[in-house]
Amino acid sequence: MAMLIEAGAAGSIPWVMLRPRTLDPATVFDGDFDFLVDGARFDEIVHALFTICRDAGVSFALRQTSPFKRQAELLGDAGRRVIVEMWTHAELRTQERGGHLTRAGVAYAEYEKLNAQGREALLAALFLLHLHHKKKALDRPMVAERLAYFSAHNGAVPELSDVLEGLRSGALTLADARRTADHYLRAHGIVVSSPAAIALKRLAWRARTALHWPSWRTTAVVGPDGSGKGALIESIKQGSQGKQFRHQRFKRIFRRPLHHLVQRDPRNVRDEKMLWLVLPTAWTCFTLSRLLTGWGKPLLLDRYFYDYFVRNVRLSTPEPFRRIAAYRLCSALAPRPERLIVAVCTPEIIHERKLEMARDVIEAMYGVYIEQVVGGRLPLTLFCHTGGTLAASERDVEAFLRMPKLA
Repeated sequence: MAMLIEAGAAGSIPWVMLRPRTLDPATVFDGDFDFLVDGARFDEIVHALFTICRDAGVSFALRQTSPFKRQAELLGDAGRRVIVEMWTHAELRTQERGGHLTRAGVAYAEYEKLNAQGREALLAALFLLHLHHKKKALDRPMVAERLAYFSAHNGAVPELSDVLEGLRSGALTLADARRTADHYLRAHGIVVSSPAAIALKRLAWRARTALHWPSWRTTAVVGPDGSGKGALIESIKQGSQGKQFRHQRFKRIFRRPLHHLVQRDPRNVRDEKMLWLVLPTAWTCFTLSRLLTGWGKPLLLDRYFYDYFVRNVRLSTPEPFRRIAAYRLCSALAPRPERLIVAVCTPEIIHERKLEMARDVIEAMYGVYIEQVVGGRLPLTLFCHTGGTLAASERDVEAFLRMPKLA
């Protein structure tokens, strides 16, 4: 967590912690860490999170089931986890009363355009609005700790300092805090997204989710060759939840119809120069298969569409690695799996296991997976570290498969 916070402070990740808290080992697993993020650059954030966690040997689950909140759970031992909540805007209330039509927000762009002192003051104002929005009890230890922090870090703005001290002493109420913070935002030209704009964005998210072609109850496992994908699949099949799945290799869904179309059986359909035929055949066969059997046992797939969106993966191929010409179209049409598991290993370890896999190609493959996860807004994705012990990977997969769809 310290590396993630420092990366945001240095500007290498487009996010900032909304409500700072200590990294005490005794309390780091309690509550969550809230960040204001640049939604338009969320792929950069996930890529940075992926790189830092991979280098640290940590698995993490990414949840994208809400229009304005993304959630990452960094998985530890003994069932412990650190929860990182990423907000595309800081929520606040425009009125004293509740209801969806009073919920507004401040985007990361408003924070980014300020100088250091202005940013500090904005975070203090947003904290006051958060207290009012969530109706926080001021005597809670974490709330008291943050009140003390912002009393000392508020951009030296007198009205913010006074209201923070008033809350700490009990002389002022949350309604007073909201009015002061709201006045500060207006006086300093901070753009606040209106409740109507927030409601429209929420509706657009839900419409896009509803219109996305479904895969029904499908869990896919992907990863570059040598990343430990096969071991993960075998551990799921042999584990306590293995009996609930029907296991199948992705290529088996469409390989026989493809053989009838071209009158030959390609040994490796991903490297064949006929992806123009492979992908439409795979999409049709997969869709029909899930329409007919999607109501039955959940499906566990070895590989997925994403593995066929690239060319020239191995060193034995003279041409350089690249995405297929219809990459964007195929990405838009690919059914969204209910859950995705990405086997994550360092390029050095994968290259030792599979000498035909170049390090730059391995990094590029992971870049494709991240693009698909973010662009497709996959509900639940596990980036499972497979460079350690198999028992640790099995533990993380087991925890992931038990996670509810909604947080």
